[in-house]
Amino acid sequence: MSSRPQASLPELLPPVAPRQLRGPGAVRLSLPRAFNTAIFFFLCLFAVLLPHSIKGSQHAWQIAFLLWLAALLFQRQRPFPQPLAAPLLAYVVCSGISTALSPDPMLSWDRMKIVCLVLVAIVFAQNLHRLKQVRTVVYLLILSGVAAAAFTAWQYTYGVGVKLSGMPPNSPLVQAHVLPGDIVTYVEGQRIHTPGQLTRALAQAPQDKLLRLDYVRGAPFHKNSTVITPRQMTASGLGTWLRLTRGHPLKAQGTLGHYVDFAEMLMQIGCVAWALLLAAGPQNRRRRALLVIACAALAAALLMTETRATLAGLALGGFISILMLASRRSRIWASAALVVLVIASLLWIHHTRGPHWLGTHDPGTQFRLMMWQDGLRLVTQHPLFGVGMETIRTHWMQWHIRAFSYFHDESHFHNDLIQIAVERGLATLAAWLWFAVAYVVLLLRVIRKARKRSRFAAGVATGALAGFAAFQFTALVHYNLGIESVSMVLYFYVGLAIALDRMLETPGAIDVP
Repeated sequence: MSSRPQASLPELLPPVAPRQLRGPGAVRLSLPRAFNTAIFFFLCLFAVLLPHSIKGSQHAWQIAFLLWLAALLFQRQRPFPQPLAAPLLAYVVCSGISTALSPDPMLSWDRMKIVCLVLVAIVFAQNLHRLKQVRTVVYLLILSGVAAAAFTAWQYTYGVGVKLSGMPPNSPLVQAHVLPGDIVTYVEGQRIHTPGQLTRALAQAPQDKLLRLDYVRGAPFHKNSTVITPRQMTASGLGTWLRLTRGHPLKAQGTLGHYVDFAEMLMQIGCVAWALLLAAGPQNRRRRALLVIACAALAAALLMTETRATLAGLALGGFISILMLASRRSRIWASAALVVLVIASLLWIHHTRGPHWLGTHDPGTQFRLMMWQDGLRLVTQHPLFGVGMETIRTHWMQWHIRAFSYFHDESHFHNDLIQIAVERGLATLAAWLWFAVAYVVLLLRVIRKARKRSRFAAGVATGALAGFAAFQFTALVHYNLGIESVSMVLYFYVGLAIALDRMLETPGAIDVP
């Protein structure tokens, strides 16, 4: 980081008129600053929690939103006029009409909470007034992402439990529904990390006492539990042929509960961290060194998720940042770093997923192709407002969704555009495309203006553009808008872009070089 002293929280808040009254008048003057302080605190909390907790980050922005509404009412002010309001409103309204016309309105209405995450963009756009505030929330997000990467490293070294393997098919363990490869995490509520801990916990209990074993299986983890006695564990080969090793996730998933969600989050944070690294001036050696460490940690954790699309999305976003920010000399080493990432990613995916990871023999690819074909058919049958969100899970037999019966997996269409068109119709899809084009135009305008005023602001806007390009790329094979954490980070960047656009026109708001 820079050697300049860090700003305190009061310095990050917008200026408030000096007090000229005592008593009730002074209280009225101090309340706006109190509102601003509380709102900014919860915006910072949102950035910290976003890579780790969906519920925590949701509560943080919702509290900030309510405080902002209360501040508007108390101060009798209107929100700032902001770009992108029209396409976002059209997107929400068309989604609401589709929900009202759905064959299962209550089922579809539950998904409107993800559509309404556009409010994240509004609360950030309206309550960030100075570039120092943007710097604070952005670096908190990056540091929190690095913490998530460190947690992943801990899972792959210290482990998440004890992996069991080598038990015969007729052993008591298998009869208790524990399979080879399962990872024991708790014994009678006691956390287990090492084989020695598991062995001691079993040895200290009476041999015929039923013990509860909590264990996880698969990727992402599916939690299960069973009961078994220490004597039955011995009969299953404990101490002889039953192999006990430290268990780790098959695919990194952080604390978000799913490797795809985690990979999309790391990709978005990585795009901004990389852009800020390219934008950092040569005099900011300490900041550049920390950003190099952050980019390396995020990329390593992303590799461990083994997700093809997000690795390609990160490379695409990184290349866009190079074109927008890097000098001729910097483009050489930056492009070389991206090439190394791409080659390492290809080798790692080939090693972990086998020789057919890129062809149509891959089950995931087969599932997607079948869903896309049926999705396009449903769009022609329900063109205007679609079939309603989430209704394919209850009406899939009626609408002949072949992949559900073939793969026994009731999922989604693995493509944002097809998912929107099927569930909410072409009207909602048109509104979303309107927003996407308007957002890119906004970002390009902010980048052009910020280059003359602040390298940091240009880096943030470029990172948002790179993240949006990566988001749209992975949206070709994932349903990104259905992932709450990914939607929140998308709209978080939208809010930053709108706030930057206003700051560049406000005297004194650009206070970071």
